[in-house]
Amino acid sequence: MCGIAGLFGKEALDAGVGERVLEALRHRGPDGNASKTWPEATLLHTRLRIIDLSPTGDQPMSNEDGTVWTVFNGEIYNHHELQAELEKRGHRFRGRADTEVLPHLYEEYGDAMFAHLRGMFGIAILDLRQRRLLLARDRFGIKPLFYSAGGGAVVFASEMNALREFPGVDLTPDPQAIADFAGLLFVPAPHTIHRGVSALSPGEFIDCRLGNDERVSVARRRFHEFTSEPNQDLTLDQALDDVDTLVEKAVVRQLESDVPLGSLLSGGIDSSLVSLYSRRNVEGDLLTFNVRFPDAEYDETPAAQTVAHAIGSRHQTLEMDGQGGTWEAVTSLMRSVGQPFADTSLFAVDRIAAAMRRHVTVALSGDGGDEGFGGYDVYWQIAAVNGLRRAPAFFWRAGAPFVAPLARFGVVRPTLARRMRDLAGADDTGILQTFFSWLGERELRALTGPLDGVEPLRRLFEPHWRHSLGRSVSPLERLSAHAVELNMRLILANDYLPKVDTGSMRHSLEVRVPMLDEDLIAFGLTLPHALRVEGRKGKRLLRALAGRHLPASIAARPKQGFSVPVDRWVDDSFRVTLRDSLLDSGSPVGDYFVRRVYTPWVDAFCRGRTLPGLSREGLYQRVMMLLALDLALRDLTEARRAAA
Repeated sequence: MCGIAGLFGKEALDAGVGERVLEALRHRGPDGNASKTWPEATLLHTRLRIIDLSPTGDQPMSNEDGTVWTVFNGEIYNHHELQAELEKRGHRFRGRADTEVLPHLYEEYGDAMFAHLRGMFGIAILDLRQRRLLLARDRFGIKPLFYSAGGGAVVFASEMNALREFPGVDLTPDPQAIADFAGLLFVPAPHTIHRGVSALSPGEFIDCRLGNDERVSVARRRFHEFTSEPNQDLTLDQALDDVDTLVEKAVVRQLESDVPLGSLLSGGIDSSLVSLYSRRNVEGDLLTFNVRFPDAEYDETPAAQTVAHAIGSRHQTLEMDGQGGTWEAVTSLMRSVGQPFADTSLFAVDRIAAAMRRHVTVALSGDGGDEGFGGYDVYWQIAAVNGLRRAPAFFWRAGAPFVAPLARFGVVRPTLARRMRDLAGADDTGILQTFFSWLGERELRALTGPLDGVEPLRRLFEPHWRHSLGRSVSPLERLSAHAVELNMRLILANDYLPKVDTGSMRHSLEVRVPMLDEDLIAFGLTLPHALRVEGRKGKRLLRALAGRHLPASIAARPKQGFSVPVDRWVDDSFRVTLRDSLLDSGSPVGDYFVRRVYTPWVDAFCRGRTLPGLSREGLYQRVMMLLALDLALRDLTEARRAAA
């Protein structure tokens, strides 16, 4: 795991700029850094040593004759098989680092090389003979990669804060990105907060070529497309045997490490299965960890300890006492993302990573199981909505006013009335947008009144994948397949995985996600809805697998969210500073959002009150969204002033 950056083009990179870029990436690679410069390029690298701790694993790394170079962030889990194949074809290797297969693989396959890789990665390949640079991001989006392309050069980096150190990058705020962020709490790739910066999408690479006119051309291409093809004939018994084998193989692939490795064991089904198969396949003891939060409602320690005892791991419960939500703690973490990001579970990931890093360098996580196997509430909720969709639109609209008073007395959820209005006459895309977005289209339009010419949020919820469903498939099956796509393409890739990358790499901790194995996810995409959900319980197949190997209490556990109760966590001083910052006339948020819409949110949060129609979480997430944007826009102003 590392940090990578570079410049491609005839513009020389100032040594001071290179040093600042490396410094901005140091937390991703504290074990060493290096750079290499040619007339047409500079590659920069910071290293976190995981496999092959010797100098033969250092980057930038080349082929035998030094004509193809690479810098790489991530892990290639099939590098042993690839190296054996390449050696048969005459390639010579100096060490055993996974990085070394990349320049040789490029020599064999060119830009088709990425389809041969299994793992998580952000990769740069520099071909000096063809004056060509390739940048690629893994299929799922586990590892980030950002770039900016001008006429004379392309610059790239693993993190936005590092990319901004390059001169000449257009840092103008992008109104479309800001509008999308307001509805989602993250900025979806390929957009970023800056008009002049793009994020590579999962399964995508860009092909940059330096022409005879010394200008750089850039072409975006895909090397992987997901296909959803539910097998209606698949039975639970058949699927159970298959998934048992696939999960274990996925975990085994990701156990290689020359530094201490452990497993994050929350007591949930996914992390419990990952820990189980890890314990079976590691030499010696397996270290497992959970974190005890002071708020008992969010504490999963008893379940984690139950699993640890059952599988025989060496378990530690790491205490989180004394980690309060001060202004400095919250804002420094938000700023480390490099652009607006308001998923508040980032605070929990950051604290857990900091605690685990004192014991291990590599952590296995259960992330990804919900996406491939129907673990979220949305899967049983869409079944309920689908059963009522024959009701006329006026039923939904007319019911909303009667539901609102019940919400005030806690009889139903505060958000139900708004959802009923949004679901009135909605098609599949509209239904799923209602479930997945934090702000509905009407509320979003009211908030973003000053933003002209932005496209509606709905475009992000339209199906992009190829869904091989057949004409006879039920409407629920189509809705379920569409939900799986959105969980993976939109939410996982732009929210959950960037959150884990930011929170963990901030503390130089590599997190691996075996549930996002290529074969395992491909199998998950063949599951019919009936194998994802049973009643109001999701993840039916993985629950059955847990029932085969783990205590019954673990297999039956309801899903528990991984988050921090922000309204209880932050201190009084935070609330005062927050109010002063967001409601100050100089706050840049007012240049993009309507103040009369968001002022009641800030006021209610700071006074510890609720608002009609908003859940407790809905309120504090909206306020954190405003804070993240305020910080990003203020930092942008400072960066542009410094560059002037």
